[in-house]
Amino acid sequence: MRKARDWYVLGFHPKGPEDVMKLFTDMEHPEFNAYFRQVASYWDMAAALANHGTIDSDLFFETSGEMLGFWSKIEDIYPQLSSPQMFGPQFLANVKKYLDSRPEAAERVAFIKARFNEIAERMTAPKKAAS
Repeated sequence: MRKARDWYVLGFHPKGPEDVMKLFTDMEHPEFNAYFRQVASYWDMAAALANHGTIDSDLFFETSGEMLGFWSKIEDIYPQLSSPQMFGPQFLANVKKYLDSRPEAAERVAFIKARFNEIAERMTAPKKAAS
């Protein structure tokens, strides 16, 4: 799980739903598909625990910054990912339901999204300069 989480944070910067779909056909890096599915299913399961009261919602929110980071990378493309043509409406439904129940999540997600965008820019800047 650590490798999957590290890859998601540092190595995966989707710009559109097609970047997610490419993971499923990348024969050079089949582990990326597994990493994505592992991280996504983990956070959906964790959010389900909070949604059903198994873990206190406030406690979960206070300790799930990584889930907010996960969401910040796909929030903008979630409508396409959860469409019937892609993964369907149950895709990350627990994460979406949980975050929708926490109005304060939007501000934190926006902050994390900006941070990830800065990191992605810094990581790709050397590649752009070399070309």
